[in-house]
Amino acid sequence: MNNVHDSISLIEQYLDINNTEYQVHGNSIEIYPLEKSVIRIKFNNSEIEIISQAKEYSFDKINNNFFSQLQSLIS
Repeated sequence: MNNVHDSISLIEQYLDINNTEYQVHGNSIEIYPLEKSVIRIKFNNSEIEIISQAKEYSFDKINNNFFSQLQSLIS
């Protein structure tokens, strides 16, 4: 897994480009998509979790699959 700080910065850039509101809290990010429930991204030991109201997704690194899943949740 990438350095957590670098990963958070990369995700922040992505969210900024997509005009999505968010807040960073330590090793997690809360995302506030319009008219949808809060989405959380948590960095744990060796995985990155995207947690939505409907489902949880786990990734071992930030890659195209991660951003594809995130995009489907925020759009």
